Amino acid sequence: MKEWSTYDITDHRRLDGLGNDTKDILLKLLEHVKAGIGLFEVGNHIHALYVNDAYFECLGCTKEEYKKRYDDVLSTVVSQDVDALYLHILETISNKQMLDYEFRSTRQNGEIGWFHVKGIPVEIKALERPVFLAILNDITVDKEKDEQLMMLQRANTELAIQEERYRMLEATAQGILFEYFPVKDKMIFSYNMPNNRKRKEVEHYQQYLKQFPMVHSDHIEVFTQTLIAACQQEMEGSIEYLSTVSGGGYRWHVTYYKSVRDNTGRIGSVLGRIRDIHDSKMEKERMSQRAERDGLTSVYHKDVAFDKMKEYVAQAPFSKFYFVVLDLDDFKNINDQFGHQYGDVVIKDFAGSLVECFGEDCVIGRFGGDEFILLTKNIALAEVRRRLARVQNKIKFCAGVVEWKYDDKIERVFEKADKAMYEAKTMGKNGLNIR
Repeated sequence: MKEWSTYDITDHRRLDGLGNDTKDILLKLLEHVKAGIGLFEVGNHIHALYVNDAYFECLGCTKEEYKKRYDDVLSTVVSQDVDALYLHILETISNKQMLDYEFRSTRQNGEIGWFHVKGIPVEIKALERPVFLAILNDITVDKEKDEQLMMLQRANTELAIQEERYRMLEATAQGILFEYFPVKDKMIFSYNMPNNRKRKEVEHYQQYLKQFPMVHSDHIEVFTQTLIAACQQEMEGSIEYLSTVSGGGYRWHVTYYKSVRDNTGRIGSVLGRIRDIHDSKMEKERMSQRAERDGLTSVYHKDVAFDKMKEYVAQAPFSKFYFVVLDLDDFKNINDQFGHQYGDVVIKDFAGSLVECFGEDCVIGRFGGDEFILLTKNIALAEVRRRLARVQNKIKFCAGVVEWKYDDKIERVFEKADKAMYEAKTMGKNGLNIR
């Protein structure tokens, strides 16, 4: 035999020259090395022929806990990684290449860990199936660090993008730009309007909102809650509210906002833009009112009235409601004798009298022609009768009145009131029938 010391330090033939003690040395190495080492037979399943103690430690279990896995070592691998790992092992054996793969496996306590396996096919004459020698390392900590680093890099990238967007917005968008810093409770406004390009910083912004009513009292609670929510988690959205303007008074504004995380993962700032939408808001409300209201009388169209009545009752199930159907007396004769224009004046005056007598205590709608409907809330029946009589002193009509209980269907309520109104018609002019 060639002198063993003449071989390179990494040449395994140096071990042959050291004598029979080499096997004992290698066994001690297998017992004490921190990496999991094993011999595995490959068939329909992967069968463990030998593993060292560090193999169990690596997988987070004891030898006893792992015994049932000997015949199928891939049974602990998460389902998404099993097929790819198995195919990679078969390719490695077929091509006589080195196995080098990362996969996820479930530990005994149910946690998912990341593992790196390196191995090589080996030939064991006593076995018919292929065998490979593998070294297993737990790389969970490294993977978690990599993931945290990637998240941080993504956050920094997103932050840079947001900052660039903000700079572009500040340079081009008209309105009021803002950035709020939750930790410092500091708000910075940047006015970007033709005659106003100033910058304003507000320290202790939460307290400032309480001392100076920038937001209308009806909207301040929702406004504050929205700001607090945006400071607690990453989100974006918009909110409409009434805000003070120079010269006094309130106007409708919309705030578009987005919260952005800093490099620690916390919400570092909430930024966005404030825009005056008062004119468009008022126009939209006027259009909505025209769509909901009868053009002649300004009371609700019948379908809108019915919807609002149902909401009225649903929101106060224990209140007292009376539903009334009203129909003018001899209205056809009025139209025939004086013309439709005069008839329209009568209809308009009648609706105005109903609004005057019942005001905000009820929902009033025009059912069609000279027929109207109304719903009262928390008005005693005697008072309903008295108010209807006041209107009858101005113009003659008949009415049917029924109580609307919470669980009554609107169709049934209308049917009863309509029938009561027609019964009043048969008894004479200016009649009132309460059922």
